[in-house]
Order: sequence, then structure tokens, then C-alpha cells
Amino acid sequence: LVWSRPVDDWVYAQPLVATNVSVPGHGVHNLVLVATVNDTVYAFDADDSLVSSPYWQTSFLGPNVVAPLNTDMTGACGGNYQDFHGHMGIVGTPVIDPSSGTLFVVAKTKENGSTFVQRLHALDVATGLERPGSPVVIAATYSGTGDGNVGGLISFDPMKENQRPGLVLVNGIVYVTWASHCDWGPYHGWVIGYNASTLAQATVWMTTPNGGLGGIWQSGGAPA
Repeated sequence: LVWSRPVDDWVYAQPLVATNVSVPGHGVHNLVLVATVNDTVYAFDADDSLVSSPYWQTSFLGPNVVAPLNTDMTGACGGNYQDFHGHMGIVGTPVIDPSSGTLFVVAKTKENGSTFVQRLHALDVATGLERPGSPVVIAATYSGTGDGNVGGLISFDPMKENQRPGLVLVNGIVYVTWASHCDWGPYHGWVIGYNASTLAQATVWMTTPNGGLGGIWQSGGAPA
């Protein structure tokens, strides 16, 4: 252990390093980017033990916007959902586009007491500020007769879909994938791609359009 830094909650997502970042007012530094289950992202100095405070800290919470709790998943594991012990806001590992200096991360929130929302955020790694067009609310539909379909159309469920796998950036597309919360259906394994420059939705694929229980886990890693 070289040193430690306090954050506001547990860290499920893999910390990432961004190199040679020009931080306004501080010069060029290597940064360690840490995301917590309380929907907060931190940027710490990766090399200097004397710089204990983050260069920036971004929270996706606000008035009537909180990080969901494991106890909100009332139907998971028969109401005894223990895969998380407390908040479960940012779980999947973000991905960095080094060419644009952008960090992409999915944050799950509970809003106005009952509405669950998942958003893809694009943050400037130098400042933690949202890029233009960011964030976007994650929503999708897919044709099929599988679990939860309405009239042959299955809608993405931001409450039941667990964004556990890491994000991946390939050929200008940020791919986000999902699994479940203790097999609490209906759920499916979704793959949704977003244009890294505009955050426009580029592609949608689902594992089980005519069935169910098709989560994508990757042991928390990014899809191959």
C-alpha cells in the first residue's frame, strides 16, 4: 500500500488511470479515476502522495435524486437481496477515450421516490464536467415474444437491469451491457451502443427476445 484516499461509498467499478491530463490550474498529471456506488466520480493524483484532495469530484445526485439501494429491489432473492449492501449507483467499470479525454460511465438513480433511471454520462477527464449532449437517458425497445413483452415489443427496464459489466469503446461506439438482480424477472441481456462523439444511440441487441433470463455478466469485465 502506497497511500489511501477516502471516498463516499463502496467501489465496485475498477479504478482507471488517465495519463498526461492537463488539469486546469494544476498542470499535467496522471489521474486515478474512481467511481462509487453513491453515484460519485473522483479524480485523484496518481503519483503525488502529498496531493490528497481530488482534482475534481462529480456527483450525479441532486434534489429528489438518490442512489438506489439493494432494499429497493424488493422482488430480488425473495426480498432478501444481498449482492449489494446499501447503494448501487455506479457498478460497471467506466471506459476512457484517450483521444478526446472523455470518461464514459453509467449511473443508476432513484428519482422522486419511485422512478429508476439509468444514464450514460460523458465527462471531461480534466474537469469532471459533462460533455455537450451528456448525459443521455438509457432507453430501448426490441421486438420479441419474450418475458415482459407488450404487443411483441420488449422495453428496457432501468430498475431491473443491472449494469454490472465494464463499458467498452470500439470503433467510436461505447457499448454498455446488462445482467440482472438475483434473476428477478422479467429481464434480458441487453447490448446498447452509443456514438462516442454525439451520444446518439447507434445499436441495440438483446440476448433473449423470445425467452428470458439472458443476462450478460462478464464477471464485471468489459465484453470481449
